[in-house]
Amino acid sequence: MKVPEGYGFGENAIHLEGEVVVGFGRGSKQLGVPTANIAPAGLEEKLEQMPAGVYFGWAKLDAGIDAPEIDSQVHKMVMNIGKRPTFQNVDGGDPHAEVSVEVHIMHTFKAEDFHGKHLKVCVVGFIRPEIKFPGLLELLERINTDIGIAKSQLDTKTWLPFKEDSFLTT
Repeated sequence: MKVPEGYGFGENAIHLEGEVVVGFGRGSKQLGVPTANIAPAGLEEKLEQMPAGVYFGWAKLDAGIDAPEIDSQVHKMVMNIGKRPTFQNVDGGDPHAEVSVEVHIMHTFKAEDFHGKHLKVCVVGFIRPEIKFPGLLELLERINTDIGIAKSQLDTKTWLPFKEDSFLTT
């Protein structure tokens, strides 16, 4: 699968960064797709410009000198920005919840807990709008499709150079 024409941001990558905060634990525990959630505080202006949905790009976790076991390399990522509407069906999630920024980094880390660490993401494209799925199975199937799309796109000559974006490497 390929991202439709116009869904990539070209030279206008969006840079987001923030502290990794505790989420609901659904990504890892219920779906088997762990996420590092960035605190939305301080990102409101940028998030207002981004429709709720699934994005792809590059991510770097800055563990600092106190956590050398955490890999601080740049890795592929897929990210959801939104209010998690499917969970309103599944577990009565709050329909008025604040927007969340959930980043799935496509790498297996030795460390499992990134809470309090700093995460930078370079968002290079949009995959799809946020959708309310009938259940977790349908959501998981689509998450896996989104991951596949992101992986294949980020390997292309269009998006691979953003792995070296100065925002991530400095």
